[in-house]
Amino acid sequence: MKEIFSVFRSKRALGRMILSAALFFVVALPFKSLFTLLPGVTEIRPANMIPPILGLYFGPAAAWGISLGNLVSDITAGSGAFVCASGFVTNFFYAYIPYKLWYTIKIGKQPIRPVQLSSVIDIVKYILIIFVDSLVTTTVLSLIFEVAGFQAMASSFPLLFFNNFDFAIILGIPVLSLLEKYRVQPQIPTQVVTEAKMEYGKWLDMPLYVISLIGVVYLTYSYMNQMQLDQMLAFVFLCVSFVGLLLYPFRPFAKVQEQEEQKERVRISIKTKVTIGFLLLSVVFLLLIGVVTLNTLSINGTWTRLEAWNYLYVVVGITINIVYAVAIGFLWYVEKNITVPIERLSNLTQIYAKQEHDHHEGHQELIQRCGQVPQGDEIGALAQSFRKMMEDLDDYMVNLATITADKERIATELNVATQIQASMMPCIFPAFPERSEFDIYATMMPAKEVGGDFYDFFLIDDKHLAVVMADVSGKGVPAALFMVIAKTLIKNQAQLGHTPAEIFTTVNMQLCENNDAGLFVTSWMGILDIETGKFTYVNAGHNPPLLKKSGGQYEYLRCKAGFVLAGMEGIRYRQFEMTLQEGDMLYLYTDGVTEATNAENQLYSEERLLEFVNQHTQDDPQSLLTNIKQDIDSFVGDAPQFDDITMLCLKIKSPNNTQGSAEQ
Repeated sequence: MKEIFSVFRSKRALGRMILSAALFFVVALPFKSLFTLLPGVTEIRPANMIPPILGLYFGPAAAWGISLGNLVSDITAGSGAFVCASGFVTNFFYAYIPYKLWYTIKIGKQPIRPVQLSSVIDIVKYILIIFVDSLVTTTVLSLIFEVAGFQAMASSFPLLFFNNFDFAIILGIPVLSLLEKYRVQPQIPTQVVTEAKMEYGKWLDMPLYVISLIGVVYLTYSYMNQMQLDQMLAFVFLCVSFVGLLLYPFRPFAKVQEQEEQKERVRISIKTKVTIGFLLLSVVFLLLIGVVTLNTLSINGTWTRLEAWNYLYVVVGITINIVYAVAIGFLWYVEKNITVPIERLSNLTQIYAKQEHDHHEGHQELIQRCGQVPQGDEIGALAQSFRKMMEDLDDYMVNLATITADKERIATELNVATQIQASMMPCIFPAFPERSEFDIYATMMPAKEVGGDFYDFFLIDDKHLAVVMADVSGKGVPAALFMVIAKTLIKNQAQLGHTPAEIFTTVNMQLCENNDAGLFVTSWMGILDIETGKFTYVNAGHNPPLLKKSGGQYEYLRCKAGFVLAGMEGIRYRQFEMTLQEGDMLYLYTDGVTEATNAENQLYSEERLLEFVNQHTQDDPQSLLTNIKQDIDSFVGDAPQFDDITMLCLKIKSPNNTQGSAEQ
């Protein structure tokens, strides 16, 4: 009861009250002209849809607004004090009863929720509420007309009832759907009671049943006896009805279950679209019925205009209620077999899409719920397909997690392998700080975590320095393992004091043994006599190095290359000799340098390499290698590195003796 008068303490509620009054008055005003055309049918107007809809959505604020709007309308129409006062009270409850009923009655086990028409049960509840509201309002208004002497209850009751009830259904359901679509928040009662008190509160529903019974009984009595009620008796029943209406606000409200917010809420549900579609079809059907009935009445010339209109309106009203019954039954079937399974499947997909998929806990419940969707049609087939998709996706995620863990383990192991491989090659510079006879620098950048290229340099004894550049066929772990073997064998043979040709001949024989993988090595090796500058070298199918004589330009050191290591047994290699003088520089590299490829599939090439190094003849070994790498990166651009890039540069600084070049 307090909620009714709390409207006047809230600015928001007052705003809704004024808006409701203005809307009702403006919409109802054009239909006042019907009074001059068809006396006695002034209440036949679609505007009567407004009170129950606004009252249902905005509660007491709309009820006050509707009653004020109707009061202004009655005053402007010149109605007397009795009609104005009784109309004020009647229209207040016309708007207030739907609000009260929605938040007090339950249908089945469905909880009481904020106003929405999301299921057939909600629609049935809405229709029942409008039926009771229309019956009560029609009874009171018919009694007012009877007491005021406007019209007999028997003639006014059907017109008023069909007007209130049918327009609230035809126009009300689409309006409520639009309000829900645009997420207009309905008024929710704040003063609720427990379930136990609600049981006692049901007795306060009795006034509505009594008023409805009065209307039905005396409507039937009037029709059967073709007579008008005694005005005094009508006044008594009107007073009883007003007392019942005044008691009804004391009916307590039930607890409201707040609507769960959907993560992905649709603007208009399938059920709403189907409902609105059936209503539109009903309107078309009713128009056809009205046209047929009107044509039938026009043939019979004994009807007065008012009698014909009333008859037409009753026929249409009865027909539309039959259509409602059929439509509700069909909507129930559609909801049970089509819309509910689709919405259930839609909710399941939303839940599944929002869940974490790095584990499948909770997914089994969703999979089982998919199996609960009715089978035997396309929706059931879709549910089964989605169920299988979830099962397959869960299996895939489990496998992916296993594979990811294995890849992480392998990546960790490869990272360790990369560090081990890097530590196997000389990587501390200057390499021999105590030796002033030469300067040496080398780099290696594998295309993968580990590479097949390798370089090496080491002192065989105090007088001899060995340099090696090699490239194993293939990439990755197999090439890296083969590289370790080849590097170890070459170094071991060199430390035994063998010549480069003897070293490669022996290493080739050893690598050919049990080479089931079919790998091979291109390699270039030289041994420098530090005291004399004599440099003995051998080539096993490797790229020719670049040699720059002191004060000169770089040139390719071309010689007849032998066959690759591990390619064929019994190969004997030929070595060559030359003398390196102070200022001479030797640049060794693998094919990852000359075959570096850009986005247009162009190679860096030997010609570009030769041209570039001759532009940097004054660079020391470290600067030269750094500049070459930068030029390769600039040339390649964003293209991925295809092969290992390995380089070594040796510069002679002050050998103890110099001699002419010779070949063996």
